[in-house]
Amino acid sequence: MKLGKRALVILLEVLVVLLVFVYTLYGFDVVSFIEALRNVDAWDILPIVVFELAYYFSHAAAFWLLCRKRFSISMWEALGGSMLAWLVDILLPGAFVEGDIARAIFLKTKSDWPSAVSYTIFFRFLINVTMVVFIVFTSLLAINLLKFYEEYLVLYLGIVVATLLASLLLVLVLTKPLLVKNVAVFLARKAKVKRLEKFEKDLENFLSLVAEASRDFNFRNIHLWGAVAFLFLQWVSGILTPFFSLRAVGANVNLALIGPGYTILTLYSLASIGIPFMVGSIDAALLSLYLLLGVPREKALAATIIGRSVTILTSLLVIYPIGMFFAKKVFSSRNISVLKESIKRAAAEYGFAYTFSESSSTG
Repeated sequence: MKLGKRALVILLEVLVVLLVFVYTLYGFDVVSFIEALRNVDAWDILPIVVFELAYYFSHAAAFWLLCRKRFSISMWEALGGSMLAWLVDILLPGAFVEGDIARAIFLKTKSDWPSAVSYTIFFRFLINVTMVVFIVFTSLLAINLLKFYEEYLVLYLGIVVATLLASLLLVLVLTKPLLVKNVAVFLARKAKVKRLEKFEKDLENFLSLVAEASRDFNFRNIHLWGAVAFLFLQWVSGILTPFFSLRAVGANVNLALIGPGYTILTLYSLASIGIPFMVGSIDAALLSLYLLLGVPREKALAATIIGRSVTILTSLLVIYPIGMFFAKKVFSSRNISVLKESIKRAAAEYGFAYTFSESSSTG
């Protein structure tokens, strides 16, 4: 029986994860591993928790500063929308696509679709750009210490270039609606969409409204730069979490070295095997990073277990309750019904084949 593309990708990812763990356990000293865990106390865990929370809350603050004026949302609502997006990403890992869709649906409850789409795209653009700048900046700080990254240069450059290209595509959606329309019409023609002229006209109107909403993104706007600052704080918090995880088990690593490696390997692990909390892929990515930094196997595994335990507990105690609270509001029966009717109407008008399961909504 032939394996589908998705099955092959999953199989490859499982093999990579298994290889990392097998390599880690080769020559593994159980006594040293237990000793590393026994030496950890509550004060070692505290900074990990603080920066794990700072990672998520700074992301929410950036989202709030960007959207507060157009959507009239409070910091609590921005936190809820962010936790909702994180929750969807955690439960349905897929390179943040599902989370961005959830974010757009959340913003739609506060305004119209063009504004929601425009702001969701621009926020993703800011995330991508700040991440690339952070990678490059930390790499420059550690330029004399990056000898062991040389064999990963192709991966490093590939991710930086790919992220920049993705950012460019996002900008094109916001600033070049005609180009986006032509591509969409070409694809619709290939798919033999009915009433192509109406589809083209409606799409043009929608994209023009998206582009109009994007005019809010004035680079002289202090709130925009505040959002950028909080996104950089998110990335700084992101490298401090593994840094203190390593410190907790007695492994001292130059902080500047974690920046490029942690960010790149985390990005690399986004091709998740679809397990909630990205269990397996993120763990293998962190283990690879720690081993690459020269951390002994036993301490690398101990640091991974501690850091990931804090992440998962944070998700269960903070992200899950807040995300579920807002999920019940955003994905209420009424909102889902409106969304279904809009898609059904579009499907009927343009000849798309689309069906919904009759599963119950959140309520």
